[in-house]
Amino acid sequence: MSKKFKNKHNEELNQHKCECPHCENEKCECGCKENKECHCGNDCKCQHKEADCGEGIKCAPEGCEAQNDKIENLKAEISSWQERYLRTMADCENTKRRAEIDAKNMVDYKISKFAKDMLPLADNLSLAIASMEGKVDENILNGLKSIQDSFISALEKNGICKIPTVGNPLNPAEHCVVMQVDDPNVKDGDIARELQAGYKLGDKVIREAMVATANPKKN
Repeated sequence: MSKKFKNKHNEELNQHKCECPHCENEKCECGCKENKECHCGNDCKCQHKEADCGEGIKCAPEGCEAQNDKIENLKAEISSWQERYLRTMADCENTKRRAEIDAKNMVDYKISKFAKDMLPLADNLSLAIASMEGKVDENILNGLKSIQDSFISALEKNGICKIPTVGNPLNPAEHCVVMQVDDPNVKDGDIARELQAGYKLGDKVIREAMVATANPKKN
């Protein structure tokens, strides 16, 4: 067979190549292009029996069912991955939130520990000022009070504040009552004296304030 005749023969065969996606025969002469039934007897699977796969191509019903099953499986897999993604994102947010809380608690703990170590210094400074009232030069006393104010200001910059006492109602969570005194200017049960200052960091009490409350008034 000449090369020219062979090429012509191959071209004729290729003209009859089946384009149906469900046909496994490479060179089917059953007339698939015209959507006719297969009569080639070569186990061709492109029997066109008026089943429409949705793309204008008539195909075997079993082919459409297999395609639909594949689509449903893919949808289920996508849904599974979406669920995993949302669960992972939620876990990441929870981990981030817990890390932020832990970091804040660690900082607060260190500040609180530092404050507890420094509070005795503030107490001694207050006692020194109280004991020098009217006994030393006014300039020296004012200098000590200025140091005390600077110390309190430094604590406040780090979130450590004094607990209000004199003239305020008693708060068992912040005040520790050690005695009662007569004070006509203070309501019954309210705080009349501060014996030792109390401090808190935010809402956390570092040290309770030691106070004296007013005795009930006699009628």
